[in-house]
Amino acid sequence: MWFWVWTLLIVGSLVGAFFIARYLWRSAKGLMQELGRASRRIGESSDRMQELSDRAREVASTQHAGPSLFDDVTIHYQRVNAHRVARAGRKEVRRARNVATWQKWKHFND
Repeated sequence: MWFWVWTLLIVGSLVGAFFIARYLWRSAKGLMQELGRASRRIGESSDRMQELSDRAREVASTQHAGPSLFDDVTIHYQRVNAHRVARAGRKEVRRARNVATWQKWKHFND
């Protein structure tokens, strides 16, 4: 009788081990697929980052570095005035946006 009990216990543990091993194998396969997909994405993003850094380096080399001590003073004054005009324009646009928002709030609260 003990022979059958031990045989049943051993067979049951082997069947349980089979199902656990199958579950682990399927999980490992899924993990490897996800890791492969992630490595492809990392490769794509590193290529994209390299492309963007090359483009930024290209733009930086062709773009004017800014005012220097050897430029004419009138050029500096013109540049400062252009920046002031642009800033004033942005300020007016922002002010108009704020007024429109305030009118909506006022209409909403009435």
